[in-house]
Amino acid sequence: MVQDLVDDLSGGDPEPEALLARTHTTLAEIADVARRHDDPLLVCPMAETLHAAVESLTVGERYLRRRLGLADGSGATADTADLLLLLEAQELRLSIGELRVRRRASLAAELHRSLTRLRAGLDTTALLREVPRELGRLGYSRSLMSGVRGTTWRATSAFAHQDESLAGALVQVGSSMPGRIGREEPETEAVRGRTAVLVRDAQSQPRVHRQLVILGDTRDYAAAPVVVHGGVVGLLHVDRHSQADAVDEGDRDLLGLFADGVGLALERARYQERIGALRRQFELQISGIDELTYGTSGWDELVERPTSHPYLSDGPLNELTRRELEVLRHLAGGASNQDIADRLQLSVGTVKTHVKGLLRKLGAANRADAAARFHALTKG
Repeated sequence: MVQDLVDDLSGGDPEPEALLARTHTTLAEIADVARRHDDPLLVCPMAETLHAAVESLTVGERYLRRRLGLADGSGATADTADLLLLLEAQELRLSIGELRVRRRASLAAELHRSLTRLRAGLDTTALLREVPRELGRLGYSRSLMSGVRGTTWRATSAFAHQDESLAGALVQVGSSMPGRIGREEPETEAVRGRTAVLVRDAQSQPRVHRQLVILGDTRDYAAAPVVVHGGVVGLLHVDRHSQADAVDEGDRDLLGLFADGVGLALERARYQERIGALRRQFELQISGIDELTYGTSGWDELVERPTSHPYLSDGPLNELTRRELEVLRHLAGGASNQDIADRLQLSVGTVKTHVKGLLRKLGAANRADAAARFHALTKG
């Protein structure tokens, strides 16, 4: 139901509740017409969800059209009440369709917001933890995130609406009893075909993850692969634990779109983490080059004091490298890290590294303390 919130009557939305109540009344009237005329009526069960209501109304419409002679063009053969009943069934089916279209449009906007949140600077670990919760915001009562390595898929995080203990149990079972590609048929299809899949009546299916299906009392579910750089790195599962609701082809397609977005968010997070690691490594290398290039010589030119000054020849400043002295001189003059970086043509990160080093060597508590010590040691 592409979330079919239409079918989720637990939310207390009066519109779908009213439509379902009207549908029950209309279907009962159609069944009564068939009984009164001893007509064979195709199976037209009382619908428990609006998704099922559409199917039942379609069956009822087909019967009424046959009674009215509209199906074969022979002309009306029933009374006005039958015609009015047909119009009511058609109007109900169209109203349900319009409601579902509105809900799907709303859901598309929520999907965009959900993926935007996942791209909002989360690292890989946090992102994977948040994925099941975002699926909960999309209307799924249970969701599971699993990592794929080789032919094994193992649960890493889960969401269960108002049931944290179930979420924990799903992860525990799904990690201690990992699934295997080639054994569980739906997940094998999802991984090998790089596509979302829908599983109907999971309790009767022989080749599913039996322990998870039993634990969640799962009827229907959808699964989709998370693809990063062309390889499947994870699997997403969703279902709903409501007798009045089910997962259908729309949910399968929605989950596929969401999984694509998660894959892109993971690529972005990994890229940012790698860039950060490279930046830190580069700054350390620059700091090391400074140590090798400048050593502890040349500081006297910076402080513009004779080398015979006792505090400069044997004091704390003697422990600093030339670059640290340069940074300290600008720091003592009131410059910010950005100012120092601009003047010395360094990155702000490198400046921060030098500041930490000189604070440690001087035994200074903070920048102001370091500046005060510099002025005290270099005054004439």
